[in-house]
Amino acid sequence: MSPKIISQFIISLIVGALLFFANSVESSAQFLPSTSTVTSESAETDFQSLVDTANKKGVTIVVIEPESKTGPKVDEDDSMGAENFLKARKRLAEIVSSAPTLWTNIKATVQNASPDGGTFWIYRSVATALVGLFLGWLINRPLSRWVREHFRFMYNPEPKTTADKAQYLLFRALLALVYVVVFFFAAMAVAVVFDPVIEPGRRIVFEIVAGYAAYRVLRYGVAWNLSAHDVPTHRLLNLNDDQAWSFYRDWYWIVALGATNVAVSRFLNFTAEDQRAAGLTNTLTPENVGLIQIISAAFVVLLLILYTIKNWKACAQALVPHSPHAWMVRARTTLARLAPLLGIIYGIGALITFLFKLALDQPAPGLVIAAPFLISYAALVVYGIVIIVIQALYNRRTRRFEELAAAEIAKQEAEQELVDAEAGEEMVRSPDPVQFEYQPMFRGFFEGSALAIILAVSIGELGRIWGIDVAARNNLLASSIDILLATALCWLGYDAVTRWINKRIEEEGGVPEGGEAEELGGEGGGAGATRMATLLPIFRYVVVIILFSIAVMIILSELGFDIGPIFAGAGVVGIAVGFGAQTLIRDIFSGAFFLLDDAFRKGEYVEIEGIKGTVEKISIRSFQLRHHLGALHTIPFGEIKQLTNYSRDWVMMKLPLRVTYDTDVEKVRKLVKKLGQSLLEHPQVGHTFMQPLKSQGVYKMEDSAMIIRVKFMTKPGEQFVTRKVVYESIQDLFAREGIKFAHKEVTVRLADEKDPDELTEEEKKAVTSAARSVIDAEEEARLAAAGAGKSDSDR
Repeated sequence: MSPKIISQFIISLIVGALLFFANSVESSAQFLPSTSTVTSESAETDFQSLVDTANKKGVTIVVIEPESKTGPKVDEDDSMGAENFLKARKRLAEIVSSAPTLWTNIKATVQNASPDGGTFWIYRSVATALVGLFLGWLINRPLSRWVREHFRFMYNPEPKTTADKAQYLLFRALLALVYVVVFFFAAMAVAVVFDPVIEPGRRIVFEIVAGYAAYRVLRYGVAWNLSAHDVPTHRLLNLNDDQAWSFYRDWYWIVALGATNVAVSRFLNFTAEDQRAAGLTNTLTPENVGLIQIISAAFVVLLLILYTIKNWKACAQALVPHSPHAWMVRARTTLARLAPLLGIIYGIGALITFLFKLALDQPAPGLVIAAPFLISYAALVVYGIVIIVIQALYNRRTRRFEELAAAEIAKQEAEQELVDAEAGEEMVRSPDPVQFEYQPMFRGFFEGSALAIILAVSIGELGRIWGIDVAARNNLLASSIDILLATALCWLGYDAVTRWINKRIEEEGGVPEGGEAEELGGEGGGAGATRMATLLPIFRYVVVIILFSIAVMIILSELGFDIGPIFAGAGVVGIAVGFGAQTLIRDIFSGAFFLLDDAFRKGEYVEIEGIKGTVEKISIRSFQLRHHLGALHTIPFGEIKQLTNYSRDWVMMKLPLRVTYDTDVEKVRKLVKKLGQSLLEHPQVGHTFMQPLKSQGVYKMEDSAMIIRVKFMTKPGEQFVTRKVVYESIQDLFAREGIKFAHKEVTVRLADEKDPDELTEEEKKAVTSAARSVIDAEEEARLAAAGAGKSDSDR
């Protein structure tokens, strides 16, 4: 089959659909209004002469534009679009019709370029380029060995972060660029020495060298680092070893074929332009040149489509997140699976756009085909540089933190050695020094923000290449990008602040958002969180409101709303709320002052007008108390008149002990004192004592018992566990020492000293009832005294 028939067949397949669609538009386009430039120019000339004549005679002319009698005006954009489409259709038809003369004109162009009509100049030019590339290869060999020896430290066999991987891959890409520069200048130096003299020969040398340089860049600078088939530990794409090797191998074959095709096309195009500028007619026509460009672009797109089909699984797997717990993993996985199909659709659309731009003689029509590759790789390079810079800054901060931590640990060790020297053999060794760890809480925010901004700029640049004015006001693409960018930055900011606040709350001993609260059903009265841990959740609410408000304002502005009246209306609404919701304002301000005064904190046990509970949640206008039995009380800040806090600083526990009257009080005092010293070393509660257990002596005398009271001071929240251990220890101690606890007794004195065995059943019931009434009266008095003193003994 002859080349002429092949070229006609390829071009017919490419533009057949476009020409068929154009025929359907032609019938509708004939109804569009036509313009006459000749009539317009002649009318303008006559009008100007009339004005000049009137000026000479001193007459003033007033022009009144008549109303249009042709009905409604036609949209100029639609008219221009249809006119451009018809123009492109006509031009493409002319280009396709030049196919029969293509091969003949190519041979004529090559023959015209020969100084003597022969082909030796072609072989000489090709040989000159190959010698130059060979010289570049010889120079690069020792250069490559030197680089491997002196930059071996750049390779980290176990990279920990994406920045570590990107640093090594970008270094390899930079080396590939250096090698390409060496190749290029070596080849150009040989070209100067063995100058083919004629301009077409120089053009051949340049196109071969430039094509090989592009091949090296796309193979070693791009595919080699993206696939990373030789360094799996640094591979950024989610590919296995076989997929990575196939991805790389097929790519450099396609690049070689595409670079050769583009180089031949460029040589013929530039040579034909030079010959037409010299006045030669027996050469490639502009239509032939356009046909060659179409064939070249179609060949490149076809290669890319075949590459995508052959590596469909690899292309679909490459962008899938590595971790199954990654952010939006399902959406990103679905989008990655659609990437091959979207790439093919884009290639076909880009080829059609290329035909349209070429037919209209627009500049750089092939840019729409290469744009995704150029923009994507540029975005990857920029993002890699950004995360490397971020990591370098954080590494510096980490080193500084480690220096400070080492100094603090050394200080603690020195203090411990001093304690050891002073205490001698009797000292009890303290726990190991605190270990410090640096956690970069905002690093993810900076990296995510950089990625979001780079993606937004990349999409905008791709739209600009397609002819979309992204800088225009109320542009759909620009507004969509701004809205998505504002949403992403708002979410990243919220996530970073939340992580930081949760970490600080955890460091302060509180429970972060989503964490496990203390065991339910406890007795309450704990020390609670610190002041910072109490205020940080409220700060989180404020940050969320601010970020959400900023994002909403940006989105409304991009959607075309004027946000100025919104701010004005918000001020008016604020004034109305201030007058109509005085109670709400009072609650908010009261809560602010209570928190500033540090009256209570989250987790503390407080009492407000008979309502007791642990502070469980604090909002802007109220807080919630959880009673130890489960009841939840919500109390507005404005309703607080008096607040009692049971969880501050220390708690004094006083325990009554009922002993018999024959007990030696002094012996009990000494035993309790000795027990208190031993409890300080108790493995469970020894650290909770702020003052040891000691006896207060006889507190009260009852009919059947002598009450001895002991006391101890402990940390808030620890008193109940400590009390259990104290009671158990006292019981064991009294059992060993023979000290007896007294039981409640009621003495009933019978009249006439009657023998109890002689009592009748009615008399026995009367005695029992009298004893029962005395016991109940004592119990009621004890409970009343406990309630009046606001004691916690009922908990």
